[in-house]
Amino acid sequence: MDLAKKATIIALICAFFLAFVKFIAGILSGSVAVLASAIDSMIDFAISAFNFLALKKSSSKPNTRYNFGFSKIEALAGFVEGCFIFAVGIFIFYQSVLKIYHNESVDDLNLGVGVMIFALILTFLLVLYLSHVAKKTKSLVVESDCLHYKSDLLSNALTLLALALIHFTHWHIIDAIFGIAVSFYTAYSAFGIVKKSLSFLMDKALDDEQIGRIKELIESHKEVISFHHLKTRKTPSTNYVSLHLVFCPIISLLNAHRISDEIEEGIRALCKDEKWELQIHLDPYDDQEEERKRL
Repeated sequence: MDLAKKATIIALICAFFLAFVKFIAGILSGSVAVLASAIDSMIDFAISAFNFLALKKSSSKPNTRYNFGFSKIEALAGFVEGCFIFAVGIFIFYQSVLKIYHNESVDDLNLGVGVMIFALILTFLLVLYLSHVAKKTKSLVVESDCLHYKSDLLSNALTLLALALIHFTHWHIIDAIFGIAVSFYTAYSAFGIVKKSLSFLMDKALDDEQIGRIKELIESHKEVISFHHLKTRKTPSTNYVSLHLVFCPIISLLNAHRISDEIEEGIRALCKDEKWELQIHLDPYDDQEEERKRL
């Protein structure tokens, strides 16, 4: 099992365990804040389960029906998770407003504080692990999971701080105020991951720096007269590049092929830790005007 899948399974187990503990503590303490946190953890569990299935499917090999593989499933999973996170933000905001309206209070602060301290420590360790895996695997799904649990970490910390302040001040409205703050942060975080996922789903080109380096690499080969139709796109796991190279008509196919191989290897060397899919077409003259007329 690869590292990304292992990370989603660990997140899955942690989310289920936290949801169970928070739910029991919320019932016993009468704390709506802890119960809301339990619901949030159940959503975490569902999302982590969805992410594991997405990672499993996205790693499937290409077939005759899906020639380019299933890597976009990972971007789709990131988009869905971003929408879930945004929905959680709205839910937290709604619950906070209800607390203010009904002037709700917490019955057993000690139990709530104890559970939230435990949840804070476990979530912090999980975020550290997911951050490490996300940097190492460059998986958008793991990155989305990590972002989600970072918002949970903040939510748990603020819930704990709110309970502590309530204990000393007896101002139960503090819980709702902190909840509103968390809801805005959660929604903002969700917007970032949705935007990144959409860029993959919409076949956004590689960044300008990478494209510039590819052009410089091509121009460094004097045998290449010109090039055109340079197109790029990116999925969470692969960079795609296609282009046409124009050579002198009398150059041998063997020599032109050798040069295109050198360019291909040079492009791969730009980012050795990333996967590349390259399609290079060899032209004996610049035919881009002819091709444009066919469109």
